[in-house]
Amino acid sequence: MLEQLSVRNYVLIDRMDISFSDGFTVLTGETGSGKSIMLGALSLLLGARTDKEAVRQGEESAEISGIFSSSPLVDEWAEKHGIEIEDNTLVIRRLIRIGGRSSYTVNGSPVTIKEGEELGHLLVDVSSQHAHQSLLKMDVLRSMVDKAAAADSLVAEYREQYAKLKADERELRETEESIRKASEEADYMRFSLRELEEADLKEGEEEKLKAEIEVMNSSEFLKESLTAAVSEMRTASSSLSEAMDVIRKASRKDQRLTEFSDRAENISIEADDILLSLRDHLTSIDFSESEMEEKNSRLMQLQRIRRRFGGSIEEAIRRRDEFRKRLEDAENSEALLSSISRKTEKDRTLLIELGEKLLSARKKASLKLEKKVEDSLHKLGMSSAVFIIRIERSEVPGPDGLDTISFLIAPNKGEKLSEIQETASGGELSRIMLALKVSLSSGGAETMLFDEIDSGIGGAVANAVGEEMKELSRSGQVIAITHLPQIASRAGVHYLVEKEEKSGRTISLIRRVEGEERVKEIARLLSGETSDLSLEHARALLEIQCV
Repeated sequence: MLEQLSVRNYVLIDRMDISFSDGFTVLTGETGSGKSIMLGALSLLLGARTDKEAVRQGEESAEISGIFSSSPLVDEWAEKHGIEIEDNTLVIRRLIRIGGRSSYTVNGSPVTIKEGEELGHLLVDVSSQHAHQSLLKMDVLRSMVDKAAAADSLVAEYREQYAKLKADERELRETEESIRKASEEADYMRFSLRELEEADLKEGEEEKLKAEIEVMNSSEFLKESLTAAVSEMRTASSSLSEAMDVIRKASRKDQRLTEFSDRAENISIEADDILLSLRDHLTSIDFSESEMEEKNSRLMQLQRIRRRFGGSIEEAIRRRDEFRKRLEDAENSEALLSSISRKTEKDRTLLIELGEKLLSARKKASLKLEKKVEDSLHKLGMSSAVFIIRIERSEVPGPDGLDTISFLIAPNKGEKLSEIQETASGGELSRIMLALKVSLSSGGAETMLFDEIDSGIGGAVANAVGEEMKELSRSGQVIAITHLPQIASRAGVHYLVEKEEKSGRTISLIRRVEGEERVKEIARLLSGETSDLSLEHARALLEIQCV
């Protein structure tokens, strides 16, 4: 239930705080007074998207906050999103900055617009003056029947199974296509796989071969260089040996030279080792023509494979493994397809079973719902209306069930039953929507907001609509934005929205009206002015409602 709404710097609203109670509350005001702005502010708390005009001119930001009492469904949503609820209270805050950027929190925890919209649907059921057009959509009709059947868990289970079946069917199609392609390409893949397997590919082999061939091609230069280096190293080694002998003799006279003698010895050992290594390397640079041809042939083979199979040896190895698997799958295709087909048929059977249960629950609930709606329509001035919910089994399971649903009505006596979109007028659709809301009322703490859904009606019908809204408020909170005195007079709480100029600027204000002030507002709604006659009529209307 909505307990409080606070608005700061939003469009024409400077500062506004409204407290709500359970029962029936109405908001009235002249056209352009700001009733739609109030609805816009509340809509932002319920997940609506902002626009660049939201922030009041001259301000940096706008803020809308609301306090709601929780419910089991809201508690479940909060737990799912890691939001703590204390004292059964939910505080939603929306801060909108210039340019449209905003922050959105629930009990201090940030949420996304999508998450806020999900929560909004759980908190407030909004029916705008054009909401009755949604009755033309099958998914809306189906959701109403499901609410009457209390079939949420069954619907969720069916949709989950439907998604599973669609995944099975997609896997089956993809497997069949893969096997078909593999069959068509089998000869090519076998030939290619044989070539790739015989090549015995190894990552990095091409680079290693190039380095070895480079050495072979430079063998004469390397031999000459290493021969010269060996000769120089021999000379250096001999000179180091002689120098070491001289230092050793001198150290007998000066012990400080012993260190140099040891260091010279280490250098001499290292030089001898280098000399031996160079001689060994020189000996190894001796390649036969056949060895050179073999390496060049292998390099050409690798380069050819690289060009044919993806541009690198690594990609060729991946293609080899792919060919191997696809050929194996093709060989096992019958068993693979049979396995997927069995799984698909099993899931389809389970889906049909769930669909039948859902169809049965919908048909059973629709019988009770259509009776309630018809009774409500009779109270709303459609005394001869006949209302039927038609549920027909579909040939193919759909994402929401095995059925198609339509609402049929014969608004007047003697008329044939037709789908509501073909027969009902705008005013009749509004009354059908209200009748459905009343019939589907669960008796919980749900808040229902009606935004001028009374458009196109008046007189006795308006009285009946007011009575139905009042009756609906006995089982939950009802807030109505209206221009009809017959509806406004039946509310327990009446707020007046009006505009005034302050410091050279226009602002929207809201205040609760009672007593004589309320009489004047009802009189204005009756005749557009507060004449003695309209005031007398307004008092009579309010007294009737208080009886």
